[in-house]
Amino acid sequence: MGSLVKLLFTFSTTDRLEKVHPLQSGIFRLKHPSERRPGLPRESSWVFWPRFVWESFSKHAIMAGTIGRLLLWKMAIARDPKARAYMDQALTPVRDDEDVTLDLLTKTSGARAAVAHIKKVAELTDAGRDT
Repeated sequence: MGSLVKLLFTFSTTDRLEKVHPLQSGIFRLKHPSERRPGLPRESSWVFWPRFVWESFSKHAIMAGTIGRLLLWKMAIARDPKARAYMDQALTPVRDDEDVTLDLLTKTSGARAAVAHIKKVAELTDAGRDT
């Protein structure tokens, strides 16, 4: 399984299944009936363990389906002869004049200041090379 597929899998399933951030997740979540919030009564083992097994099984079934779907997409993209030619706005290389036309760089005063700073540094460093 490719690293991109692993990353997509992790970030697409952990919040939905475990209600935790993807970087706080694991493959198998260990629980015990005695681990309850303060003030809550201890849960019966006859209720806890069957529910725990069912939750674990259903979550792993969802994860297996997600991995299968991602791997199918990966194979379909790898076999597509036009996949390398795909281009959209996010993949388009930035041109030299886009600092005045690209919305991302013109919407806020902070972005405009950052572009101006980068231009000033480029002017100063390029000027030093000419002499």
